[in-house]
Amino acid sequence: MSGVAATSIDVTRLPRQPGSRLEYSAQIPAPADLSVAMARVVEGSPIEIDLSLESVIEGIWVSGTADVDVHAECSRCLDPIEWSETVALDQMYRYPATDARGALIADDAHDEDEPEPEVVDEAIDIAEALRDAVVLALPLAPLCSPDCGGICAQCGERVESADSPHDHPSGDPRWAALEALLSESDEGAKREPPEQ
Repeated sequence: MSGVAATSIDVTRLPRQPGSRLEYSAQIPAPADLSVAMARVVEGSPIEIDLSLESVIEGIWVSGTADVDVHAECSRCLDPIEWSETVALDQMYRYPATDARGALIADDAHDEDEPEPEVVDEAIDIAEALRDAVVLALPLAPLCSPDCGGICAQCGERVESADSPHDHPSGDPRWAALEALLSESDEGAKREPPEQ
């Protein structure tokens, strides 16, 4: 159906009787903004969702999981890394307030700072719940391995592990010109034949 978000779920088959359940599984394209600084779920990549929708007095309780493929850079060495992550989804979707005739009315009791999402036109949109769950699960500083040594601050080469030796001769750069002259004079002394 055109105009309907991929994250929208039709709930017309779920009776409004508390305790009624509807199982829902699908593969949907990842929405935008599923990312933190160094890790992301690529927009449009497939997400496998497996949800249980339960009718309760106030609305619909949605619980289940979403399987996503994460692309990131190691926070120490900047090598690309990828892995699969399963995140839990738990969200309440409130039925809109109606009067005795079933007409929609303004519900001031639920005007909060972060109101619960509503069932709109017999559908719920899990985009925001999915975004919250995925972004909270993404690491702020991903690592390619727990013992990644990162990048050497002196030479810029990748250090294999934090325990592996990666030493540089410690010299004061202010003496570099003098050390070059000394090495030249040492080489010249080696070439000259010894005096008799």
